[in-house]
Amino acid sequence: MFRGCNFDDDDVYYYDVYNDRYVNRRSDREPPEDGSCRFENYAQGREILAELSRQRKTGEFLDVVLQVEDEEFPCHRAVLASSPYFKAMLSSNLTDSSSRVVHLRGTDSASFSKILDFLYTGEICMSKDDFQDILQTAHMLQFDKILQYCEKFIQDNLCPTNCLGAMRLGDMYGLSALKISARTMAVSNFSDVTQDEEFLSLSVQEFLDLLGDEDLKVTNEDDVVTSVIRWLEHDHAHDDRQLATLKILQEIRLSCVRVSVLQELESHPVIRESAECLAKITAAREKHLHGTWAEGEKASSPRRGMSDNLAIIAGGWKAVTEQPTPLQGIICLDPDNQQYYHVTSLPTPVSGYMSVASAEGYLYVTGGRVQPLIDQGPHIEPSRQAFRYHFPSDSWLSLPDMPRGRAGHQSVVVDGKLFLVGGGTEATSMVTMDCYDPEEGDWKKVHLPTTIHSYSSSDLKVTTFRDKVVFINANMSDDVLCVHAFDVKANSWIEDCAEMDYIDVVDINTIAVNEKLHIRIRYKKSQGYEHGSNLYIFDAEKEVLHFGYKEDVEENFLRAQCEYSHRYTTGKDTVDTINKYEFAPGQDRYRPAKKTPLPFALLGHSFLETQKSRIRWYCRNLATLESNVESSD
Repeated sequence: MFRGCNFDDDDVYYYDVYNDRYVNRRSDREPPEDGSCRFENYAQGREILAELSRQRKTGEFLDVVLQVEDEEFPCHRAVLASSPYFKAMLSSNLTDSSSRVVHLRGTDSASFSKILDFLYTGEICMSKDDFQDILQTAHMLQFDKILQYCEKFIQDNLCPTNCLGAMRLGDMYGLSALKISARTMAVSNFSDVTQDEEFLSLSVQEFLDLLGDEDLKVTNEDDVVTSVIRWLEHDHAHDDRQLATLKILQEIRLSCVRVSVLQELESHPVIRESAECLAKITAAREKHLHGTWAEGEKASSPRRGMSDNLAIIAGGWKAVTEQPTPLQGIICLDPDNQQYYHVTSLPTPVSGYMSVASAEGYLYVTGGRVQPLIDQGPHIEPSRQAFRYHFPSDSWLSLPDMPRGRAGHQSVVVDGKLFLVGGGTEATSMVTMDCYDPEEGDWKKVHLPTTIHSYSSSDLKVTTFRDKVVFINANMSDDVLCVHAFDVKANSWIEDCAEMDYIDVVDINTIAVNEKLHIRIRYKKSQGYEHGSNLYIFDAEKEVLHFGYKEDVEENFLRAQCEYSHRYTTGKDTVDTINKYEFAPGQDRYRPAKKTPLPFALLGHSFLETQKSRIRWYCRNLATLESNVESSD
């Protein structure tokens, strides 16, 4: 199509050859009567370029020869001058501006041939074998468009095995978008990236920049230490790795590194040559073994995307056949890598309906039933046995028998003391609480307020807050939520209630935020079965429980980072998944984040959500634990 337009600044026309008329681009008005027009042939540029390309092939009208390595490239000065680099070269007073033959150094003939073809055709083809040479030549000759094509080609082929090289290319040639994309891939796939040989050639600063990135994603901190060891062992006598080792250690979250891995790092020659580095790692190992990591200590916080959370399942029956078989062990789920571990076997024939609580390096396992399952045959008396398991040393201690048998009860540890609530015999339906003090080595009964005696064990949520044992009861008959808190040190009770909508409570989650206990009630409305949640806040200092409003959620609850609860989802009688809930910012509700399938369906087991630091998770070598829990008996 040929297009024409008049020279008026306000009216622009083109000639529509298909409809044989002039059309105003702005208003469809007819052109002025004088008919002054300008005709444009948009194909003219391509035709000239094609003609110049033909002349280059036939050797016509060529006026300069570029010599690259041992190869000569006859071409037109006018075509070369379309590049700022050649325009400056050919228009200057230098010898090259008038020479018939111009020597071009700093590039290779193959990549230059492709770039010269681009000047004549507007097309260039690159592959994984030559893109880097083309990039280097285009950068030297200032072909910005080809640089853009190279950047796009590299980004389209980014993967963990080449992102480090791409990151360097982006930095070297000023390709900022490429550098950002490559760095993002490197920090998002750090464990895979460190397996590539190019990782070993990282400079000290490059390595430090990656380790210090807040978005560095790893399955666990052990992978970071393994990469550091591998990097240190690579032979680079010319660099300053030994001098930078202390800086590197400062970027490692030592409180999240397993003791066995710390020992490996501790024995490394480079570390042993530095007294300061050795002392730092030895101190970290000792803190693990003695549980003395200080809250808020810089090295104690997990990386973004990782957590201190741990899910523990104790006992129960594996519902894999018509006749369930006892689990007879304790398994843990690490939510960071979604891996189950069989950590120990139970020292008792009791199979399920026990309770498990965690303390500093310990698990307390109490009560339960041997058999049969609840609602299957005549009930037997619940067990009075109590045990304490030391996780770091994988050892059990038998405690004095409880004052009464308990099964299906709840247990918590506050101020080093173990408290058991509910789960008595059928003849004793009243809620009771017993306390075991490890220092005194005996059990004591704790007197409960009269109101708690009227509660059903199944309707109670027992948790801890500061130095208190907290009872939470959603009383649907009276439409109130009640909180009773037992101050262990003061040996006194405080309580308060708040009005609650007529709802069917599904679950109760709690979390301490800013010295207040936030209580999230997940519910199912009686009419319409609409799911939702309400937030309540218990201020222990003011002894007040109140409904949580939107501003409370935004200013307080959402400040708790990486806080979530593991809850098991139940079918009729069995459990086959662990459901991870997280708070939905801006939506004032919980949402399921991820379901983790159990290796087998379970029933009658005890479930505990705790912290790795609370049981000194990193003191054990996971490589020695059974990751295949199918065989746990």
